[in-house]
Amino acid sequence: MWNIEFKGKVKGDLAKISSGEPMPEGAVQFKEPENSSKQFTAGTLLFTPFAAIMLGTALPMMYHLYGKPDKSSLGHHVIPMVICLAAMWVAMYVHEYIHALLFPKELKKDVYIAPEGGMFFVYCEQMVSKARFIVICMGPAVILGIIPFIVLMILMPQLPGYVTFASLIFTLGNTFSAVGDFYNTYNCIRQVPKGGKVFNRGIHSYWVN
Repeated sequence: MWNIEFKGKVKGDLAKISSGEPMPEGAVQFKEPENSSKQFTAGTLLFTPFAAIMLGTALPMMYHLYGKPDKSSLGHHVIPMVICLAAMWVAMYVHEYIHALLFPKELKKDVYIAPEGGMFFVYCEQMVSKARFIVICMGPAVILGIIPFIVLMILMPQLPGYVTFASLIFTLGNTFSAVGDFYNTYNCIRQVPKGGKVFNRGIHSYWVN
């Protein structure tokens, strides 16, 4: 129905997922470091303002509501944190399917597991608009991180401290998991002209006007 297919783990070079179809005329590759660690660092820097806002909002509220952390209450944190970590593991998969669902449903989307690190990712070679690409990139961070954080801020006065702490870790973790998406969004905003279209080919993103 949604043209989403799970392909499993990529065997060998990630570039092999490319269909090998000829590149559209005038296609321009995103300017980005070839080194994945540099891309991760750039994405982390873009995530930092979000983390600062989230922590700067949540921590004063938590201190006002719950006071200083008490060692005697640490035992109460175990079960919520186990649930939090399990939920974050599930969210790792949900994250990629949110990406896939935000593409136009008529386009073919494949979900792969990277050969190194075991991370999931979505691959689509067909073109989407600049605005749609930004929505696709930011969707998981908004749905799994930012919106739950806002809900947490609203509900915090009714929640015990250990539930709030675990929930904060969940929202921060899901926002941080989108560092690559932050970087792709930044590149799209900076490099793709108004009216441009974006597509994938192998391990790189490209745009055409």
